[in-house]
This record gives sequence, structure tokens and C-alpha cells, in this order.
Amino acid sequence: MSVFHAIKQLEEKNVANEINYMVWSDRMDLVAFSNVKGEVALHRLSWTRAWILNPPKEGLKVAGIAWRPDGKILAIGYNSGEVLLVSIENKKIVNVRETKAEISCISWVQEKIESKPKDVLNLKDEEPNDYMKYIDLSKMYIRDPVPTTLVDSSSNSEELKGSNILQEQTEFNLLLVGTKDGFVHIRIFGCFTCATLNINKYLGYYCSVEDVHLSEDLSKIFVTVKDAEHNIKIVLIDSRIFKSHTKELFSVALKYVKLIDLITYLRNTITNITETWESFLLEIDQKLSKYGKKVPEGGVTADFLDLLMFGNCSPELEEFLMTDLTKKGLEKFGQTIEMSYANIQKLLLKNITKFGQNLTYHLAELRGMARFEHRYEILGLSEDLITKAIQSNGAFLIKAGEMQQIINHSVINYKAFFRWLYGAILFIMDESIPSDIHKMTQQDLAYITEFLKNFDHIGSKDNPNKKGFIMERLGQYLADAPLTIPLNMESDDWTAFLKENECLQNHPSVLKHYSDTSLIQQFKDLSVKIVDIFETPKNILDKQFKPVHTFNLFNFGDKPLRMSSINVNKDLLSFSFLKPSSSVFLLQIHVNNEKCLARCGKIYFSQLQEENPADVYQILDVKFYSSNILSLLLQENTNLRNAVLLQFSLSSAVDKLTEINICGEVEKAQIPNVNGSNLTPKLYKNIEMAASFFAVSGSRRVSIVLSENKRKVKLFEMEAEEEDEDDAMKEDVSMQDSVAE
Repeated sequence: MSVFHAIKQLEEKNVANEINYMVWSDRMDLVAFSNVKGEVALHRLSWTRAWILNPPKEGLKVAGIAWRPDGKILAIGYNSGEVLLVSIENKKIVNVRETKAEISCISWVQEKIESKPKDVLNLKDEEPNDYMKYIDLSKMYIRDPVPTTLVDSSSNSEELKGSNILQEQTEFNLLLVGTKDGFVHIRIFGCFTCATLNINKYLGYYCSVEDVHLSEDLSKIFVTVKDAEHNIKIVLIDSRIFKSHTKELFSVALKYVKLIDLITYLRNTITNITETWESFLLEIDQKLSKYGKKVPEGGVTADFLDLLMFGNCSPELEEFLMTDLTKKGLEKFGQTIEMSYANIQKLLLKNITKFGQNLTYHLAELRGMARFEHRYEILGLSEDLITKAIQSNGAFLIKAGEMQQIINHSVINYKAFFRWLYGAILFIMDESIPSDIHKMTQQDLAYITEFLKNFDHIGSKDNPNKKGFIMERLGQYLADAPLTIPLNMESDDWTAFLKENECLQNHPSVLKHYSDTSLIQQFKDLSVKIVDIFETPKNILDKQFKPVHTFNLFNFGDKPLRMSSINVNKDLLSFSFLKPSSSVFLLQIHVNNEKCLARCGKIYFSQLQEENPADVYQILDVKFYSSNILSLLLQENTNLRNAVLLQFSLSSAVDKLTEINICGEVEKAQIPNVNGSNLTPKLYKNIEMAASFFAVSGSRRVSIVLSENKRKVKLFEMEAEEEDEDDAMKEDVSMQDSVAE
């Protein structure tokens, strides 16, 4: 018994700004669209808005939108060349990449997993390269990064969640970005650029990329381009590297994501350390500013030394201690300074050191991959570059440990100073001094004297904007410049051992200590070394892609190209090209290892109503609903110019296609004209408004039609039951039944 389906209208809504892109999610009832202001909004099927995202800069326009195949991330391309990866859960930007040219198209594809019988196990049938899929076991040994600030705010949790959403991927997927200058950027997981294809070089002249499509097994790329004379062509490119080395590319890309996330995390932590340090200096400066203005440069240090050595307190210092600072103020001030030191130490130990060690783990795993030359050499993974990154990371961790030593020493100095100063205030106030404060050793005097050196520049009249309180021994590590006071390592046993055994100094397994570099300089070197690891694979992989054939198709003039493409199986693809606005060219290309065949047909549509069968519809837009169904947006040639949403089964149309010479020009071939209105089964509905374009999703069974003024949308359920929509137009044969047959 046949099940009858109909097209049912769900919603009709007006929007404030003109819409220019609409894309359905294949996993959820969500539609993403952009408007002329460059905003991107995410709406549910009921048209309730989930969120809206402003463009990164004022004046930018959206050039393309694509969903990650699992529906968790949205890729948004702008005319500036920027591509943003946005979490659909909270519109958090999880990654930003740039191209050098304006983006013309964007798509996101995933490998299709072939189901194998579970009861059949025959190792001989396995392919030679069918290794076990890479499984990341790092969480068994190392923790995920903690929030980069000391207060665990919701924003930090969202930041970590955003990075994890890129790491926790189980299937190989590719983001394809085409540009108007003829390049295709291929990014694994949307962020690791593994190849950049120059289509201009393949063709021998400049072109604009209009569409990029991968075959089901990822072994072939079909790039639709338009040249300066508006000739439309499809360039077939051999991309079998994606098929033969899927697992290797997956594992390398996953390591890239983890390493870049850790580098970003460390960068944010260093920024937090720097900000905490600057706040620390500013706190002391503010306390001493009023007093510092009353004495010459160096006078603050001199007054404190007089009080320390001789017990003499100048009137300015006494006023500062009794009026500005006070005993209670000193206690509170000491707690603030101690907290600043503690915060910096925590960031160094729990964030920098801990997750710097995590970097070593992932780099070591990556080096292990590089040593499997029969698997990874073709990807350009270099063991030497990875070893250099490991050495740089070791030097970075050594520098963090060195900075920790300086902080420990500074804490001793500051505590000795504040204990003495507290006793001095009690002495001036004629209050009893506790015995533990009263006692002072010669070592304590040395600590206090060293701390007082930081006050030397307070009271400078030459440069009032310059910070007065300077802790140079510690602050130098947070400057992008060589250390001015390097740590003396001559008494260190390991340093002495290496000096005595020069053969070990340059051994790749021995981590080097660069005494003159700051923490910032060492981190910059580490960042560059990690980026270098993945630059070589990108350059090597470019050479693995070979142009196979160029299909010369059509010339529709300078109007924007409306087309759609879909995989039928691993060897067969279907393309539809809209010839404004009279007909649709349906093209099927069959490619396997032995041959390449193409079939084509031209479809037009006469009136579906019997009153005016001679009239021909205008065709506004065309999309593949599924591999078996084509959806079209038609428009009546009447004053009302009502749109019609139509779907028909491709099985009836494919029979009428004719084989064409792939070496000739398709448009000049003897292509049959087919009246689509006579094809069955089909399904259609009058939209009752003038329209511009539409978007469909076969997996979600929905469509959305945009009005001619681009300020109104209508949402439809494409496979409703007949009784749900009495006035829906339908044929007496279910399309789904036809497809099943």
C-alpha cells in the first residue's frame, strides 16, 4: 500500500534585514542564515532564534556557510578571507583561519564509513594499509588544561569547551574553501591546512572557484570554476591520498589541534602572568607615588636605608608611614603583594609547567609517528623538526623553572622587608614590637637591602610616565628582550658536568639551557618550532594532488552561478546547473580507475496546471534534496509571479540523459530537452509569493523559501502525511516509494 506524502507549510516569518545565505543542518532542525549586515543567525524549525553572531569587523559580508558533518560547528566564510569556526551550542568562536583572497564557496565533507559484516573476519582481505585507526590515549596520562585565570569563571569553562570540541572528533572530515583568485584550501577538521590547490596553475589561466565537491571515498575532487570569459568548467583532481592515508592524516591533524590548543593556552597563561605582574608593580607604585613626589630620584631608597641602618626617619618618610600607609594599611598591602606572588607561582607551576609537559607528551607521540616512515614519510612529517620542537619546549620549561627560582628568592626578600617595615612603624608609634619581628640577622639585612634596590627610580622627574618600582630580576623574564641580569649557573652541578663533557652538550636528547633568553623569547621560539612542523606536510601534500581531466561545460554569462552537486555512489556524481532562468542542465559523471563517462540532459518545466500547458516556468533555484530527488524553485510567468516548490525523482530523468564526449564542449553537444513537468513521480506546492532562492535538507525533510525582497521566509515540511495538508499538490505515486523501488 502506497504512503502518500505532501508539502506542508510550517511557518511564515518576516525578517528585519535582507537574507543572502541559508543552509540547513543535516543533523538537527536548525537553519543558519546570514544577512546583508554580515550577521549570522541560527534558528530552529519553529523560527525561534538560538543566537546571532556579528561579523568580526564592521562592513564584512558573509561569503559562505557550511556545517560540520556532525552538526556541532558552523564554518562561516567572509569576503575578507576569514573563516570562523563557531560552536552552535553557545556561538563561541573556536578557531579562526584566513585566506589571502575573497572566499567564493565553502563546504564541509566527511569520509563515508562502509559497514562491514560483523560475522566475517578474514585478515587476508584487509588492505595492506588498513592499520588500526589512531586512538588518542593522552587523557589516560595527562589532564586537560585548567582555566587560565585563577578564578574559574564561566567564560574560562566555555573557552576550554570550545577547544575540546575540535579535539574530540572521531571521523575524518575536510573543510574545503574556494576563493575568487582560483585557489582551494583544504583543512582537516576545519583548522589544519593540509593542502592548497592552485587551480589557475592546472588550467594555465586565471579562474574563480565556484564549487568544490569530493567523491564519496574522498579520492576525487571536482572543482567547478568560471574563467574570465564566464566559461564554466569542472576540473577533476586526483586526491587518492585522502583515501590511502586517511588514518595517518587523521592522527597528524589531531596532534596539530592538540598542540595548537596547548600553545594558545600557554600564551593566554603568560598573558595572565604578565597582567598580574603589572598589577603588582602598579599597586606598589600607587602606594608610593605621593611620597615619591616629595623626594628626589633615589631619595626613597636613601630614606629607607637611613631608617634601616641608623634608625633615622625623615619627615617625609614618617608622614608616609603614619598617614598614607598606616599599620593596618601595611598589613592589607602585604597580603595583596603576597597574593600576587602566590598567583604568579600558581600560574607557573599549575599551568605553564604542567601543560608545557603535556606538549612534550604530544610531541613525543608525533615523533613516534614520524619514525614510521612507510606510513608518514609521504605526509612530510620530519623527525628532525619535531626533535627541535621538543628541545625548544625543554628550554622553555627550564626557563619557567628558572623564573620560579627568582620568584622564590623575591618572596624571601619581600617578606623580610615587610616584617622589618612593620616593626619600624610600631617603633615610630611607640608600640611594643613582637620578639620574632625584633630579631634580625645579617642575612635579613641583605634581603631587605636587595629589595630596596627596586625603589631606586621612584621620584624620577625626567620621565613621570615611567614606572618607579622596578623588580628587574623578575620582570626581565616577561619582556621580549634578552635578560639583563642572567641567573648565575656556574655552581650548578649539571652545568659543570656538561662543560666537562662537551660531547653531551649537543646531543639531541639533552635539553639546552639558554641563559640569556627571557621566558617570552623562549615561548616565541617554541611557537615557531611547532608551526614549522606542520608547514612541511602542507608543502609536500600539495604535490600529491594531480589534475586528471577538465570538463568544458557551459557559458551562462556574467550572472551568479546557481548549481548543486551530490554523490550517488563512490564512482558516480550528479550535478545540476541552472541556466538563468529557463532550464536546468543535469550532468552525471562516472569516474573509476579505468574510465570516465558523462551523461547530460536539459530540463525545462511547462505549466503544471492543465489550463495553460504551453506556458513555461522560470526556474529560480535548484538543489539536490537527496541523491535520488531534485528540488526546484519555479516561478509562474504571470502578473502574480507566484513561486512553486517542486520535487521529482531523478530515476525518471536519468533515463533520458544522453552520453556526451567528455573532451568536447558540453553546451555544443546534442543534449536532449526534457519537460520536467511530465516526469513522475513528482511533488509540488504553490508558495503564494514571489521568491528568490531556497534551501532544502533531505535528511531533515524540510525546506525554506526566501521571498523576492529577501525579507520574508516560509518553512515547509517536505514529507508530511496527506491528511495533514489537504490543499497540498501531489502525484498519485509516492516519491519515496519510487526511490525504494
